[in-house]
Amino acid sequence: MASTSVSFSEDLTCSICLMLFTDPVTLLCGHAFCRGCIRDCLDLSPTCPHCRAPVDTRGLHLLNSHVLKNLTEKTREATKRKREDGQDKQTGPWTCSEHFEKFKLFCSDDQQLACLICRDSQKHSQHKFEPMSEAAALIKKKLKILAYNVSADTNALETLAETQKEAVTRTKQRAQELKTMIRDKFKEMYQFLNEREEALGALVKGAEEQGMQRMTKSLHEIEEAIAENKKIKTNVTSALEIHRPERFLKTWTEEKMFNVTFGSFSPKRENFQVEKTELSLGPYESHLQMFIWKEMIQVVEPREEHLLLEIDQTSLAVSRDQSSALVCNYQHGGTRRNDEFRKRRIPVLPNSTRSTERLGGRHYWEVYAGGRSDWELGIPQCVLKKLDGKFHIYTLGHSSALNLECKLSKIGLYLNCPKKELSFFNAETLAHIHTANLEGTAFPVSAYFKLGDGLSHDPLTICRY
Repeated sequence: MASTSVSFSEDLTCSICLMLFTDPVTLLCGHAFCRGCIRDCLDLSPTCPHCRAPVDTRGLHLLNSHVLKNLTEKTREATKRKREDGQDKQTGPWTCSEHFEKFKLFCSDDQQLACLICRDSQKHSQHKFEPMSEAAALIKKKLKILAYNVSADTNALETLAETQKEAVTRTKQRAQELKTMIRDKFKEMYQFLNEREEALGALVKGAEEQGMQRMTKSLHEIEEAIAENKKIKTNVTSALEIHRPERFLKTWTEEKMFNVTFGSFSPKRENFQVEKTELSLGPYESHLQMFIWKEMIQVVEPREEHLLLEIDQTSLAVSRDQSSALVCNYQHGGTRRNDEFRKRRIPVLPNSTRSTERLGGRHYWEVYAGGRSDWELGIPQCVLKKLDGKFHIYTLGHSSALNLECKLSKIGLYLNCPKKELSFFNAETLAHIHTANLEGTAFPVSAYFKLGDGLSHDPLTICRY
């Protein structure tokens, strides 16, 4: 019955002021409002506040709804009587809908408001309750902490976003720089190749023109001699076709054919020889790419590393140009295999050789190990080691085996200090072997070489281009 009353009261409520109708009127669309409320709304907009149907405000006559007015009055009277009889319990947003008591507590377990009766009910048995002011203060404190953490995290994320944007920008700029560098370097090589192509083509063309001039002149002279011979042959043939002796002789004498034939003819083939022109580019013809490549190396000026070496003991020798190191087994009575090598007595690392200068930035060098069976190459913090034909990588105290099928007699090393990486390549094919991460390494560093005590007398050579 109570729910029916509430529903009935809602139907008698003005949708503008949200209260029971006062002097209710009805629009043509059928919706009802308080007279005063609808007049104020129509002054602002000539449409129904409920359905937005247009309302003609010219000569407006609002229709009284006597039915709604009577029902509203009856509802007011019934509500008044209930209050007087104490039957209408006070309800509202701050009142417990179950016990009709004001909320005074907050249940921490259920996270909801509660009245004093709720606290003692079975539903909230053994729950923790707090006064609303204390609960609100505690929750606000937690929310402030949460807001601070969210704000701090947002600031950190925004900083990361800005850093990421900067990284994106730098990457784009770096990519553009690399593309420009590649384009310029290849343009330089293209220009060199085009110039050399034109120069070699011009060389062939010049030789062709000279040869063609000689051969064309010879051919012209041979063709003139052939024409003369054909003319004599024609005269002789025509004379031989005369069968009567008196007529033949008369023609012979009158036309002076003797002088035309026997007097003008002499063999000419000994006076001529075939002119030939053998076009050749010399070694460029059979080894064009190799010779052009060597020329290109001189022209494009490739960057090469000039590493100065120092050694640790008398059993190691360094060449005069400091590009090679060799094990000299003097303690075993061996002889020096190359007078180019001179011993240096500079103690550095046991059984090892390294560069005297410290390396930062980006560097690439190649080392020819020849047929040696054991050696170490790299930097002190990371080395590629060959021992008994097997290869290992030693990086900052950690080792790993490499399965390499090639002989690997010439090794390329690329040191990228900004990225803290050291890469090894097969310098013969430029095939990548391994890249080591050097995080934790203090830069700059030294190039490092170590030769074993094998019987091979091949030097460990830093390659020069």
